[in-house]
Amino acid sequence: MTSAITIDPALIQSLVEQAVEKNISSTVENLCQDESWLSRIEHMINQTVTQETVARIGSIDIGTIIRQRVDDNMKTIKQQLLENFASTGINDQATACQLTVMDDTTVVENRLTAADLTVVNGARINDLSVTGSVNIDNPAWTTLAENISNTTLEKLSEKWQTELVQQVAEQIREKGIEFDTVTIGGDYVVAGNTLSKAITESNLRSVGVLNQLSVDGETHLNNTVSVVNGRLGVNTNSPESALSIWDEEVSVIVGKHKAKQAYIGTARDQTLSLGVNRTPYLDIDNTGLTIVKKLQVGVHKFSHATQLPGWSGTKGDIVFNANPGTDRVFAWVCTGSYNWQVIRGAE
Repeated sequence: MTSAITIDPALIQSLVEQAVEKNISSTVENLCQDESWLSRIEHMINQTVTQETVARIGSIDIGTIIRQRVDDNMKTIKQQLLENFASTGINDQATACQLTVMDDTTVVENRLTAADLTVVNGARINDLSVTGSVNIDNPAWTTLAENISNTTLEKLSEKWQTELVQQVAEQIREKGIEFDTVTIGGDYVVAGNTLSKAITESNLRSVGVLNQLSVDGETHLNNTVSVVNGRLGVNTNSPESALSIWDEEVSVIVGKHKAKQAYIGTARDQTLSLGVNRTPYLDIDNTGLTIVKKLQVGVHKFSHATQLPGWSGTKGDIVFNANPGTDRVFAWVCTGSYNWQVIRGAE
């Protein structure tokens, strides 16, 4: 009888792994001693590392990193420049900002000291203090000196005049003034109670009662009465006729209409009323229509009614029928007292 052989797979795997490991170790040991193989391996490693590095650098925003590094370095450089700035022509010893330069202005914070200063255009100086000499041999100094002299003379003249006037006024208050001894052009200013004829103008604000007044030329009184070119205007400076009276927008004129005919009325597009006791009794519209509310010619009165008058009249008074009908009653005439006779129209 043949006996069965049992093979352990784990054992076989272990034996194979030991043989392969031994074989690999021997092979690697032999390769490590081969300079040609080592050189090839080194070349492959360098090439792989280079490709991987280039690929990674390509994916990085190198510009941003460079700008950031430059900005960081510039801040440091600026700070060092401000703290340690030095130049052959500039010696900065200030501990704070003293000079600001702009496009249209340069500002010096404190005092400016210069051995020689030249201003090409104009210069505005709030306070000027000169501790040394001033060059007076130039036109500018001459102009300045003349202005100062003239101003000083004017001030002195004003002061002298003011003081003189005050002294004269004080003298007049204390002792008065004798106008009889004052003359203008050889004529006394006051002779008795008469002013000199040489006084032709004045600025009087108030006078007493005038016995006589003669005015040659236009005259305007209290913004109300005006006399212009032989015409009198009330509330107007431009009278339209011999007499022109304005009351707000209403105008009445009196003057010549034509040869040997006078005119009283208006020259405007307005109506005209005549009356008494501030009641109009005669109205003329702007077309010339005249309305008379009450009319009497001589001893006879003329009026209107709608029926036979019931009042006492004067013989001859006529009352016109304001509502005529088929009875042809045209008017009524008074025959005395309460008696009225009918006047009929023709058939």
